[in-house]
Amino acid sequence: MLLEPDELKKSSAINPEVFEFTEKNPSPPLDWSDATALKSLMVIVTAANMNQLGPAESSIEESERQIPMRDGYESTIKIHKPASKPSAGSPLVVLIFGGGFVSGAVDQMTPQARALVRQFSAVAVNISYRLGPENKWPVPSNDAWDSLKWVAAHAAELGADPSKGFIVGGISAGATHALALTNLSLQEKLDPPLTGQYLCIPGIMDAQHVPEKYKEYFLSREHNAHAPILDAAALNALTAHLEWDDMSPLRFPVLFQDKIPLSSLPPTYFQVCGMDPIRDDGLIYEEMLKEAGAKTKMDFYPGCPHGHWAFMPGIEVSNKALGETMVGFGWLLGKELSVEDGLGAMMPKAA
Repeated sequence: MLLEPDELKKSSAINPEVFEFTEKNPSPPLDWSDATALKSLMVIVTAANMNQLGPAESSIEESERQIPMRDGYESTIKIHKPASKPSAGSPLVVLIFGGGFVSGAVDQMTPQARALVRQFSAVAVNISYRLGPENKWPVPSNDAWDSLKWVAAHAAELGADPSKGFIVGGISAGATHALALTNLSLQEKLDPPLTGQYLCIPGIMDAQHVPEKYKEYFLSREHNAHAPILDAAALNALTAHLEWDDMSPLRFPVLFQDKIPLSSLPPTYFQVCGMDPIRDDGLIYEEMLKEAGAKTKMDFYPGCPHGHWAFMPGIEVSNKALGETMVGFGWLLGKELSVEDGLGAMMPKAA
């Protein structure tokens, strides 16, 4: 989805709802340079969110399991599935949390996982990966890939039927992992194959990786250098924490295009925020996929910062994004539903 430079600049202007929320709920900026403090904050926030969410209803069965990584480490997955197996079968969805590769936890995407069970009778599996700065690159990526392979190999045991759909998706760092895993799945011929991917506010490229024809549209690092939630200083801090290889396609998945044709990627659903320093990663990559003939769907939120629905709950634009998340998954699964239905699945008590 290409926007002209002046339109991109306008999309960085704060949404009135977001402005009003920040005025009423002032909070100190996140300090991404202090990974220990960030981890602690995310633990507190996730625990509070889970407490507010409460236990799943009786129609949803939840469990955790430890699975082996290539080096013997045991990683946690969280499984969400219908308590009664549907006769039509359950699609399989793998979800990957965000947090800049240095924070986050397996519980983070529980709301989305439960919504997928409610709306599509899916088996949704939240996977984990070891975090930086204690674990340098590519340990996080390796964990994510090992976990996806394990889930694919144990789909029937988990109660899923991947022929009904097999999707990988994530938010922020989780979306970066998801795109890398989709490419790896094609490179390694994963069986069963993925049928779709969900890329929510993904980091896909840096300035040095942008194809020449799109360089004039790669402006979000400049436009949103001082945005709330995620800014230029945060991106610099994360680079220092993880010490990744700038030419690794596991970190910058746009580099996979030299090995995997873009046309071979499965249908892809994007969510992108206008007031986000990684805004143009998603906009440009979606355009690249479309031009290659791949199927895409885009929801764009001008004037909204990175992951606004998580940090600014309850405002109309955040609720819209939550509802559209489920509409996007429906598109990936060949099911039509309204934004209202999607929000009802995400927030059944509030709907």
